[in-house]
Amino acid sequence: MYQPDKSRALLGEVEQAPAVPAESLTSGIAFIRRNLRLILTFLALSIASSAGYLLFAAPRFTAQAVLYIEKPQIRPVQLESASSDNSVDSKTVDSQVEILKSDAIAMSVVKTLQLAENAAFIGTRTAGLTGEQDAMRVLRRNLSVSRVGLSAVIKINFTDTDPRQAAQIANAVTAAYIENRINATNQAADAATNWLEARLRDLEKKAADAEKLVQEFQAKNEIDEQAKLSELRANARTYRRLYDSFVQRYAEAGQQKSFQFVEGQVVSPALPPAFKSKPNPVLVLPIAVFGGLCIGLAVAAWAEVSDRTFRTPEHVAERLKTNCLGALEWIRKPYWRPLALRARFRNKLADSKLIPSSGLFSYVLTNPTSHFADTIRSIRPLCDLLLPEQPSRIVGFTSALDGEGKSTIAANFAQLVSRGGRRVLLVDADFRKRTLSRSLTPRALKGWCDLALAHAAAGEVLCTSDASKMHFLPLLKMPEPFEPTEFLASDSVRTMFEGLRRQYDYIVVDLPSLAPLIAVQASTVTIDAYVLVVEWGKTSNETVQCALASAQGVHHKLLGAILNKTDLRSMQRYTPHHNSDCYFRAPTASSF
Repeated sequence: MYQPDKSRALLGEVEQAPAVPAESLTSGIAFIRRNLRLILTFLALSIASSAGYLLFAAPRFTAQAVLYIEKPQIRPVQLESASSDNSVDSKTVDSQVEILKSDAIAMSVVKTLQLAENAAFIGTRTAGLTGEQDAMRVLRRNLSVSRVGLSAVIKINFTDTDPRQAAQIANAVTAAYIENRINATNQAADAATNWLEARLRDLEKKAADAEKLVQEFQAKNEIDEQAKLSELRANARTYRRLYDSFVQRYAEAGQQKSFQFVEGQVVSPALPPAFKSKPNPVLVLPIAVFGGLCIGLAVAAWAEVSDRTFRTPEHVAERLKTNCLGALEWIRKPYWRPLALRARFRNKLADSKLIPSSGLFSYVLTNPTSHFADTIRSIRPLCDLLLPEQPSRIVGFTSALDGEGKSTIAANFAQLVSRGGRRVLLVDADFRKRTLSRSLTPRALKGWCDLALAHAAAGEVLCTSDASKMHFLPLLKMPEPFEPTEFLASDSVRTMFEGLRRQYDYIVVDLPSLAPLIAVQASTVTIDAYVLVVEWGKTSNETVQCALASAQGVHHKLLGAILNKTDLRSMQRYTPHHNSDCYFRAPTASSF
């Protein structure tokens, strides 16, 4: 029997040093190499989408008007001397930008250009809004007002599908702003004029009253009251000067109202643009490239994180805590399918007990120098090393799920060992699929179940390979009333295999998969060692781990695992040692 403790001692197993983490640059390059096709796919889709957008999107034009904000030169009421500094502070310019964006300016433009009645301008109407509100919504969405750096210059941009309308609206915004400022100045001038008129009436009355007091005092009093008289005269002159000053300011206010000075000055009016501003290829294509790369990298990272399958022999060894016996490349169907069809046709014409040496199950015979054959060939020395006390070795091939290639590997292993001069018996014990029996001996009349139950002699059941001289025991059907688990654990099956041990050096058993059935667990009383077949990039870690956990007897006798159906080019991208043949062939006895 295969004993793991003893095998580790024979193999001279030592504690391995913890793996040194790969450098970030190397890991990043390997990640990109693995997912280059996926990343390029999203990049191509993004570029194609942007190209379609550039071709079919309606062109939009942006017209620009430029305003200069300057400090007013005339004030309605200037009680102090005017400052000689005519510069405008930053807050004033920012305030003018917000005024240009205000609803008052937008409503003035809508009414002036009658945009509420322009269906082409509004487009799809918004429920719950009037025509003017809808037009204001569209206008604010396409209007851009910004300050040029820290200067007092303001740019007014408007974007529309019609270049003439874009320029018209940009100029209308500047005109509405100027009109708004003129109205504001006029309102301030009106308020100042009203205030000045009231003050003039008051000062005129006070001046007249002061002069009257002077006259009355002078008539009633004598010369000794000259000081009081001087005081009254001074008051009268003061009120008169104030009155004259306010008369002058009143006249200035009237002049300013007629002058209509505003802070804004149009530097350059908007003209219909000759070239479209949107969509802009210079802007769209770089964004498409960057976005496509980001999406491709994100999807690739998500795929890597969510990939719970086996990709390298290291994955098998680390996650299953067992030896990886090698990686077998995927054998493409166009190669072996015609051979298999010809083999079946010959079987119909020839002896039903003769197995032809063609097709997928004899691949190692027709391709003896392939990596596939090298990996299969390397398993036998390992069996001899780990099972030295067994004159006849019974090796079972199983997998976690159906369709992982265990039958193919079992048949090729048996063919190759038999071709080397050993007496080999291949047994089909897969009660679910019967892949080997259906393919190698489709015309067999009796199977090994008949042999175990003494319903047939060995000569009636055994089939022989015409090239390797390997013997084969087919499986027809499960004898009633047995179940697979019950039958494999029965004394008759155990007795049959004990008898076969004396006739063969190797007995290779193709067992059912672990997950659907627990019949493999019942075979531990007969099988010396197991080889687990894992499909590359398909079978998940959890599936294999759960299958082995449910079959502890199999796990205890596990010789190792084979990574099957590998895509060699893709697997090379998962490891920096992709040029080494050690990933494509199993370890040999001399390597331990």
